[in-house]
Amino acid sequence: MNARNVAVILRRHLVAVTLILMTSAGVAYDMKVTPVTYAQSATLVFGVGRSPAEPNLANPLIDPLIATEVTMAQVMDSPAAQSEVRAAGGTAQFQFVPENLYSLQYPYYAQPSATLTATSPSPSAVTRTFTVAAQVLASRLAALQERAGVLPQHRIRTFIAGDTGPVPQPGSPARVFGGLGLLTVVALLMVPIFLERHRMLAGGRPRDRLRERVVRAAPTTTGR
Repeated sequence: MNARNVAVILRRHLVAVTLILMTSAGVAYDMKVTPVTYAQSATLVFGVGRSPAEPNLANPLIDPLIATEVTMAQVMDSPAAQSEVRAAGGTAQFQFVPENLYSLQYPYYAQPSATLTATSPSPSAVTRTFTVAAQVLASRLAALQERAGVLPQHRIRTFIAGDTGPVPQPGSPARVFGGLGLLTVVALLMVPIFLERHRMLAGGRPRDRLRERVVRAAPTTTGR
């Protein structure tokens, strides 16, 4: 199929072409006006004393530290902890997820570390929420151990590593709009061609219809 045939098909299905272009333009405009999302994340390592425990499965502290890490993830996901972060000025979304080394269906937590992430269109809200969430986590962890009678020098603490600060997350605008343009071109080629084939199959090819009219018009003879 040459360019001339494609142009003819596009003109014949002008409504479909217009709808595709309008949809693409609407998506591009929505992407253009959508505010940039910022995220700040860091690894929180659970340890005892002045430094975190080494991630060694032979370390006798690993199991209780991992158990504490998973427990605190559940605590931070609770409505009470979420409300405490909001009350302290944390307006951005945040999550605290244990480091899973396998899959969501069969989680495998082999290291005493988790990731704290805050996201928002406002970089200042991201930093504030991240700081508040880390403080709430440390406060609740200390309170749990205090109620259990753990001495301060023996308590589990969290150590922040790899703090990214607020980083924009939209990806490359050139790649995004380039991908949208490519999808638009593919749709402009495929949809009208599909509609054209459907039209020809539904109505029959012109040569076939002409043959049918000739056959119907021809006199019929009956054998003696």
